[in-house]
Amino acid sequence: MQSIHVQKAASAIKNKAALPDPKKVDLKFDYSPSQDGIDHNLLILLHGLGDSKTPFTRLGQQLKLPQTAIISIQGPEEVPYLDGCFQWFPSFNLLTGELLPPGHPEKMKGLLNTRSKINKLLEHLVNDCNWNPPNIFLFGFSQGGTVALDTALFGKVRNLGGIISISGYLLEEQSTDSRIDEGYPGYILITQGERDETMNKPIAETKFKQIKKLCSSSAEVSQAFIPNKGHTMPSTEQEWRLIHTFFGKNMPRRNIELENMSGVYLVNQ
Repeated sequence: MQSIHVQKAASAIKNKAALPDPKKVDLKFDYSPSQDGIDHNLLILLHGLGDSKTPFTRLGQQLKLPQTAIISIQGPEEVPYLDGCFQWFPSFNLLTGELLPPGHPEKMKGLLNTRSKINKLLEHLVNDCNWNPPNIFLFGFSQGGTVALDTALFGKVRNLGGIISISGYLLEEQSTDSRIDEGYPGYILITQGERDETMNKPIAETKFKQIKKLCSSSAEVSQAFIPNKGHTMPSTEQEWRLIHTFFGKNMPRRNIELENMSGVYLVNQ
């Protein structure tokens, strides 16, 4: 006969997640628990080329997403000759200082190294800190957006909750990278400026189609072009409304009032 365990719901779920241990991962990060004291979701923030984790830590705190802790990660490599500026994969020719062209092997080599480090961090968050993958969301800008998409589509931890990429797409080599299953099944939002000088609209639309091919048929994947915007972080009400709507629609929520009712119990079989 199958055993049934009954316990009060309010005591069955912890409000605080275990703190991530810097010694168990290969990336530097800032971690902040949820401002409302309920660590139900986790938002991972990934900065752009030449930035660092600190501004994105502030951004995550300013978002004030309910029931959501944040972790802002720093790119593993310093940009050559620029102290305090970091990157997720090489972007410049060390001899000329020019940007590496599309398809340059050093870019993909660096991204694969970053993928390995992100995999290790996520496995620590899931296995040691008890985060549920569908409750983990990623927000990245430019290079950070590339890493966010790479993590969802090719990473070891599957079924992440959702991805927001601001002006970031897959590298050319990733469009032919082998998937490890039928495709990412979650939620993806990509925004970019109509005046983005690094990625024009036709190329962006082509890259978006490649991303959709790497997702399952059940995934919800959308792309939005912001008028009068270049290659920048969100700064308009229109774009931030899209972002907050994405979080509001797709981030799970605990019903604390229901959990705290004395007559409500959790049944586990």
